[in-house]
Amino acid sequence: MSASVRSSRHSFRWSADDSWASVSLFVGTLLSRIPFRSQVLYHWDSVNFAFAMRRFDIGAEQPQPPGYIAYVWLCRLVDLLFGDPQVTMVWISIVCSGLAAVAMYLLGRSMVDRQSALVAALFLATSPLFWFYGEIALPHAVDMVLVIISAWLLWETAQGKAWAVVWAAVTLAVAGGIRQQTPVFLGLIALYAGIGFLRRTGWIRGLRRAMLALGVFGLVCASWFFPLIGSTGGLAQYRQTLAAFSGRFNATTSLLLGAGWFGLSRNLRKLGMYTGYGWSVAMAPAVVYAVRQVRRRRAGEIRLDRVLFLLAWILPALFYYVVIHMGQQGLVFVFLPALLLISAVGLTRLLSARPRLLRATTAILVAANVGTFCLAPEYPAGGDRFRLLTRATLVSSDNYYRDRFAAVEEGFSPESTVVLASNWRHVEYYLPDFHPLHFDVVAKWELGEGEPVDTDEIAVVTRTGLGLKLDGQGYWAVVLFDPHLAAFVEGSEPAQGLPLRHGGDLEYLLLSANQVLGYGGSFIGVENP
Repeated sequence: MSASVRSSRHSFRWSADDSWASVSLFVGTLLSRIPFRSQVLYHWDSVNFAFAMRRFDIGAEQPQPPGYIAYVWLCRLVDLLFGDPQVTMVWISIVCSGLAAVAMYLLGRSMVDRQSALVAALFLATSPLFWFYGEIALPHAVDMVLVIISAWLLWETAQGKAWAVVWAAVTLAVAGGIRQQTPVFLGLIALYAGIGFLRRTGWIRGLRRAMLALGVFGLVCASWFFPLIGSTGGLAQYRQTLAAFSGRFNATTSLLLGAGWFGLSRNLRKLGMYTGYGWSVAMAPAVVYAVRQVRRRRAGEIRLDRVLFLLAWILPALFYYVVIHMGQQGLVFVFLPALLLISAVGLTRLLSARPRLLRATTAILVAANVGTFCLAPEYPAGGDRFRLLTRATLVSSDNYYRDRFAAVEEGFSPESTVVLASNWRHVEYYLPDFHPLHFDVVAKWELGEGEPVDTDEIAVVTRTGLGLKLDGQGYWAVVLFDPHLAAFVEGSEPAQGLPLRHGGDLEYLLLSANQVLGYGGSFIGVENP
C-alpha cells in the first residue's frame, strides 16, 4: 500500500473553496430563517417538549414516547441563554438548518463532486418543508443534521476511510438520543458501510476498528438510554408506556395490526404528499435524468455503490412509513436528503456541458422554492383540505393561538371560567390559571376525521365540582377554545361570540349558578338540574 493511499484513509481533505462554500451556506440559511420564526409553540409535540424542559416524564407525555431525551437535554442547556422554551427550540432549529446545509455539502462533495454538492445544499436549504421546520419548536432540524452527517461519515467508512469509522458511530448514537428511531432507519447503510470498510481494509485490520466503533456506539447510547429508562421506573415500565402510546394509532395505520386498506392508503397518501412537498421542484431534474438514462440505456454510467448506498438509506424508512405508521411531515427528513442529492446529480449531469444554463436553472429552481415558502397561501386550493406549510401557515398559527389566549385572558376570569378545547395542551401551557377540559377530535386524514375521539362517554361537570365562582352578573363561563367545537353545541343555550383580532369569534357559553355542562360523544350543551 502506497503512502498516499494510507494518508487518504486517515485524513480529511479540505480547501479554501470548501470553507467559503460552507460559511456561505450556513450564514445564508441562518439569515433566511430569522425573519420568519414562529412566536407560539406550533405543534402539540412542541408543548410536550416545553413541559419536558421543566420536568421530564414520558408517562405524562413530557415529552411523548419514545422520549427524545438528548433533545430535551440540549434544549435545557440552550435555554440557559434564552429562558423561554419557544425561543430556545426555534433558535436550535434555525442554527441546525444552517448546519444541515453545510452537512449536505459535505455529503455531496464526498459522494459525487463539489458542483453537485453545492446544488444539493441549495435544494435542501430552500426546500419549503425543511424551511418551515427550521422556524418552529420541534427536533426535526436537529435530526436532519445528524442524519446527513451520519450518512456522510458512513459513506466515507464504506470507502475505507478509517478516520470516519468511530465518528460515524458517535454521530449515530447521538442521533439515537435525539430521536430513538433514527439509528434503526439508518441501520442498513451502517451495515453497508461496515461491509464496505472490511472489504477495502482487510478483515483482520477492519474488525479491530469496527469493534472499537461498536464499543463507542454502545457507550454513547448507554449515556442516554439508561437515564431514559430510569426516568420511567425501569425497562418494563418503559416498554409498557411505549406500547400504550403506539396502540393509540397503530390499529388504524399499521398493516401488521389490522389497519387494512385504510391504513395502507392513509400512509401512502401522507407519505406521497409530504415527500413531494419536501422534494418540491427539485424533483423535476431527478425525473428527467432518470428517464433519459433509461431511454438511452446508460445504466453503465451509474456507480453501483452509490445506488446501493442510497437505496439502503431510503428503503427502511419508506417501508416503515408505508406499512406501520406515517406521522407528521418532518418525518420524511430521515431520507429526504438522499432524494435531493439525486436531484442535484441529475441536474448537473443533464447540464454539465452548459455551465451557464446549469447556474441559471439552479437559480430558477431555488427561486421557485423560495417563492413557494414566502408567497404561497396556507390553503392554495381553498377550503381546508390541501394545506401547505409556508410562511403564511406560520403567521396563521401564531395568530390563531395568540388571539385566543388574549381573548380568554382579557374577557374572562380564571375564577369563573373553564376552557373546553381540542388543543388543550396549549391551553394548559399558555393559560395555566384557567381550568382546561378535554374534547378530542379525530385529526384530518385519520379514520373518523372530525368526529369526537370519545364517542360513548358523556361527562357532566358542575360549577362547584370545578371549584369555580360566579362572576359579577351571576354566571360562570365555558369557553369553546377551538372554533370547530361550536358544531357540537346542542340545546336551548346558544354559544355567544367574542370578536378576535384577526377575524372570527371566540365562542363561549354562559351558565347560571345551578346549570351544569354536559360534553362528550357528539354533544356539548347546558343542562338544567
